[in-house]
Amino acid sequence: DSRFFGISAGFDSFSNKGKELVVQYQAKYEKDVECGGGYVKVGPKMSDLTAFGDPTPYNLMFGPDKCGYTKRTHLIFSYKGKNVLKKQDLPYKQEGEGTSHVYRLVLKPDNTVRVEIDEEKVYEGSLKEDWEVLK
Repeated sequence: DSRFFGISAGFDSFSNKGKELVVQYQAKYEKDVECGGGYVKVGPKMSDLTAFGDPTPYNLMFGPDKCGYTKRTHLIFSYKGKNVLKKQDLPYKQEGEGTSHVYRLVLKPDNTVRVEIDEEKVYEGSLKEDWEVLK
């Protein structure tokens, strides 16, 4: 019983140079999913938002993902044309039907990252150490 749902919105280009970038959203699964995700993609401006989907290019992708026994919270950065996953998975907290969870990503100017789920810190570390980027 697979379905794809998506929503897209355009916004002006921005830079977080010298500032924190915070991406926060709330996800709720009305029923448990066998295979799927509830993530956010932030990427370059699209001329046709109706074309949004997979494989839409993105700069970062963040949120819960589950397929069978594989459960994790994704945090993927696009670097030099490649999508780079974190070396170790972030915990999956999207268990239970009908429960909302708040996902927050803070990307800091010193290239460190903090991830919170329901205001609980699940990760804090370095882009350079935990992703194959900035090398």
